[in-house]
Amino acid sequence: MTATSRPQHAAHANGTLAPPTDGAETFAKFFECWILQQSRDLDALRAAAAASPEDDAALRRLVDRVLGHYEHYYRAKSAAASDDVLPMFAPSWISATETLYLWCGGWRPTAALQLLYSKSGAQLEAQLPAFLDGGDLHDGDLGGLSADQLQAADQLQRRTIRSEREIDEAAASAQESLATVKMVELSAGGGAAEEGMEREMDAKAEGMRRVLEMADGLRMDTLRAVVALLRPAQAVHFLVAAAELHLSVHDFGRRKDEAK
Repeated sequence: MTATSRPQHAAHANGTLAPPTDGAETFAKFFECWILQQSRDLDALRAAAAASPEDDAALRRLVDRVLGHYEHYYRAKSAAASDDVLPMFAPSWISATETLYLWCGGWRPTAALQLLYSKSGAQLEAQLPAFLDGGDLHDGDLGGLSADQLQAADQLQRRTIRSEREIDEAAASAQESLATVKMVELSAGGGAAEEGMEREMDAKAEGMRRVLEMADGLRMDTLRAVVALLRPAQAVHFLVAAAELHLSVHDFGRRKDEAK
């Protein structure tokens, strides 16, 4: 992806994510802006989680705003992938540590459900001493998930696993297309086959672009579905956990890369 090949996303003067412009910034630069935006969102989410009393309407507006930032990120990513999908599967803007956990160009959607369960268990455990002393369990965070919410999460996890398998199959099909008879013929043709090879590889890259679109769509759909089964205060705690995990792993990986 060249620096001048497509409209890009930049940041407003105040640091918030901006709509597409005709600037020459790369997606890597946009990703830096996204990290800053996620850090600001985390500060706002933490403040809301600590505030009392709860204002469901205000919390819902905050949750919707944060989800809107995720959607903006995936729109920017889609625009970049339409120009050149290859960097999305070998991104230079993340650390070597993060690449270890990539699934179809991003995080595995079922990880959102695992995060929900892990954070719920940790917050429930934190309440146990007070509960054992005769206090009540409160439902203001993920430690208070109800039986209905846990059932909904289980059903969502099952649907998401099925969708992941469908995308895995699509990715396998796109990758296996590298070894078609046509590609074998072109690979033996020397320099004269260069133009044909380019056409074939462009077509195969388009197949991977569709895989990325499916995967990113499932990532966003799963994030929204998890938030939808939670009460506003719980959704805030979940988004806090998601941002903390992403930012901490990104920072850890960056520091590891710099140390090398």
